[in-house]
Amino acid sequence: MDDQALRQALAEREATVRALVRQRDVFAQGVSHDLRAPLRAIQNFSGLLQRHSSDALDEVGLGYLQRVREAAGRMGALLESLLDYSRLDSRPLDLASVDVSLLAELALAGLKDTAPERMLRATVAPGLLAFGDERQLRMLVTQLLRNAWAFSGNEVVVDVSGQRDGDQLRVAVSDQGLGFDMRYAEKLFEPFQRLHAEEQGAGNGIGLAIAQRVVQRHGGRLWAESNPGTGSTFTFELPADAGMTPN
Repeated sequence: MDDQALRQALAEREATVRALVRQRDVFAQGVSHDLRAPLRAIQNFSGLLQRHSSDALDEVGLGYLQRVREAAGRMGALLESLLDYSRLDSRPLDLASVDVSLLAELALAGLKDTAPERMLRATVAPGLLAFGDERQLRMLVTQLLRNAWAFSGNEVVVDVSGQRDGDQLRVAVSDQGLGFDMRYAEKLFEPFQRLHAEEQGAGNGIGLAIAQRVVQRHGGRLWAESNPGTGSTFTFELPADAGMTPN
């Protein structure tokens, strides 16, 4: 095969892959959108039933109703994550200086608001500046911190550290949660691949896939290190903002 034929074959293959990706994304967006309406109905009517008919239900019945509401809430969060995942490649990157430290602080505050009874001990290194799309980097940082939150106990210990390495910003998100067996580390970043049973954590199986795709779109890399029972560290590299002072 000569060079021209090879280039033509590669161009056709790329066009086919792009078309398949678009079909996948349209399907995911359509399914997610169509499921949101009935899901809202389940949440709304179960809430009404809980408020207006609680006297007619015994403790067991109220427990069943609460489980329905919790399951609907988990499905809602999964649908939102699916929409986020399907949209990652559809929008051009809006590149600018992004304060990763601030994104981490905001994400941690939001997580604390969801369960104020849990103890959070977090440290975030200041001045971690990346050059990227702020909306997508917010998703990246939020998903990594959600993962730490989901697989920790009542006391959540998180450390966000980083440094500039040449023209790259390297950020590590560490926790003292469940951890995992490194033999299965690559599966972490595949959609719906879970290394823990659902009752061990509140992950929906898509968050780390979102984080991985964001890093890939920025030309960086993301990897994980862990031991079962001792916590995990997720490290990512992104283009550093030119104004960040190297350590």
